[in-house]
Amino acid sequence: MKQKLNSLKNTISVIFKQGLTPKELNQSIIVSGLISIIPILGVSTFMITTISLKSKLNLPVMIALSYLMWPVQILLIIPFIRVGEFIFSIPRNHHTVEEIIGSFQNGFFQTLSQLSFELLCGFGGWLFTAVPVAVVVYWVSLLFLRGKQRRN
Repeated sequence: MKQKLNSLKNTISVIFKQGLTPKELNQSIIVSGLISIIPILGVSTFMITTISLKSKLNLPVMIALSYLMWPVQILLIIPFIRVGEFIFSIPRNHHTVEEIIGSFQNGFFQTLSQLSFELLCGFGGWLFTAVPVAVVVYWVSLLFLRGKQRRN
């Protein structure tokens, strides 16, 4: 039984590493985490797949992380919209997460037409908060990886 578990662990490890360096794996995680919380439902998987294939990043890790980040994406929709409203100095709307999710369930393009301004504010809030945080996390993690490589 223990041998089967170790074999499964090794197989999964090979799939997720795909021969990538720690730096490339780090890039895959950071980019996936960043794209996964974009405040427009339904676009992250397409964006992650496109970026992964163009940049030769680890698609299995990125997709897995994207699915794990879905609750975080839902939780951050309204805060990103609020940040965008603040940045663009516009009056606050009173949409709830349930209304936004319900709208997406009724139709993606219908939601884009009905809530386009709110989604634009959310996208702006995401750009001004999540992107700088991801850049800082990336550079800090690179410093950590370099320090770890020097010790080995």
